[in-house]
Amino acid sequence: MSAAAAGAEPRHPSRAPLAVVFLDGAYEDAAYYRSWAAAAGLVVAADGGARFLLGLGGAPDVVVGDFDSLPPADAERLAGLGVATVRHPTRKDQTDGELAVDEALRRGAGELVLVGALGALDHTLGHLAILRRLAERGVPARLAAPDLSVRVLVAPAKAVLDAEPRTRVSLVPLGADAVVTLTGFDYPLTRGVLPAASCLGLGNFIAAVGAEISVHKGAVAVLVESGRESFGGAPAPQRTSEPVSRAPGCRTPGDASDDG
Repeated sequence: MSAAAAGAEPRHPSRAPLAVVFLDGAYEDAAYYRSWAAAAGLVVAADGGARFLLGLGGAPDVVVGDFDSLPPADAERLAGLGVATVRHPTRKDQTDGELAVDEALRRGAGELVLVGALGALDHTLGHLAILRRLAERGVPARLAAPDLSVRVLVAPAKAVLDAEPRTRVSLVPLGADAVVTLTGFDYPLTRGVLPAASCLGLGNFIAAVGAEISVHKGAVAVLVESGRESFGGAPAPQRTSEPVSRAPGCRTPGDASDDG
């Protein structure tokens, strides 16, 4: 049972360092996302992302947004479960995803994993902007999907990958040219320039365990074609077919509610 389900106050970072934010995007592997819900210390849903959690038999600690993509019946069900809600107006200057991330930080998250982040291209690109903002604040964060993990690195930054050799990795400069060093790759670089107006960083492969990426200038999105890449953060959990309703961060109809 989650701390929120037991009626506790938002948790301190030392108690719940990992928050998983369920966005309103594509969910193609229920077992993969169920494992993230079970591993999280805090589960936050951005509007329609709560619908997917309900489909797994669970619910978030808190749902955030303008509620334009969450069916009224689901919103009523969440209210009946005592799930905390943070409602925002439809006309606003932030997406529901941004607001959900802010709420996770407000509740003490020290690391964030964004799931359901793929789908509509505009929102997918917007989620890269969220990752960049978090990187600039020094908050470890990544986008996770069954076959893809993404992190934004802002100079000066270094990441040691735990993906296996032959895993495909692409680096995309964000906004301007980037200067990077790549060690343990098929195509290594030493303080090489990745032009923002080219595809030079696409389609590399890990050549050795412990491949490293150092960003000396600029910002890059690192796309690893593995759903288990941690970038040195919390390890990806094993897929599970167990019901999510008793997982940390989720509630069942019999759980006590908080004061949301």
